[in-house]
Amino acid sequence: ALVLNHSTNGFLGSSCSSSNNDNLMARRMRLVATNTPSSSPMLGRSSCLYERRSYDDKSDEELFAALLADKKSKARDATASPISSVDSSRYAHLANITSPCPSIKPEDIIPLVMIALKNNDVPDKDAGMKLVWEFATDTTQYVFRNNRTEFIESCHETAEEFPTSFYGVAINGQSWNIETKVNRVGGESGWIATQVIKTVSSDGRLRRWQWELRKNKRPPCLGCWKIESIGSSDRNGDFEARDRGNGWSD
Repeated sequence: ALVLNHSTNGFLGSSCSSSNNDNLMARRMRLVATNTPSSSPMLGRSSCLYERRSYDDKSDEELFAALLADKKSKARDATASPISSVDSSRYAHLANITSPCPSIKPEDIIPLVMIALKNNDVPDKDAGMKLVWEFATDTTQYVFRNNRTEFIESCHETAEEFPTSFYGVAINGQSWNIETKVNRVGGESGWIATQVIKTVSSDGRLRRWQWELRKNKRPPCLGCWKIESIGSSDRNGDFEARDRGNGWSD
């Protein structure tokens, strides 16, 4: 699955936790949260995808204004692409993409993700990781219980601790190159596709990555291509061991 652990240098995903019932029990609700650098950007246990805000309980008008501000903030997330500022005619057609749609080809997925992660905080903080979350299949989102915040935190931890992890090379690496054409299993009508890229980490180490993409066969987003997995090579760039050794016999 798209969710591989730290040792395999792969994807780490996320999904949303419990409901907002504890914070939405009355028309005049109060969402209390402290906005400190060390705190998680979650509203207690209930809204992992929302920014932390403190709402006063003085009037319905103030409550409405606060909820409207949240709505506008989420709308900005949905319309601002992390690669919209990239000056490259080669990828100009990807400039405003923030989520999957049937018109996006599997050949577009890798450039879209790699450019977005390299420009992770453009135009907003973690915009690149938010885009990756949107393109992750249900497998990754299930592992992280639909908690995008937890997914993003895990990405940062992996990138900082392991330079040759996927997020380490995508965010901080020196370069990446596509090595193979997209291989559609079963031909043009197939719903599984693979492709290999090569990366060089910030400390000069090589890795190859085999991407597995899958086309949604049912709603929502029917016909959209998403990322199922990204498998890492070894330090030599191989996906399988060259020498089996002689310690085992058939």
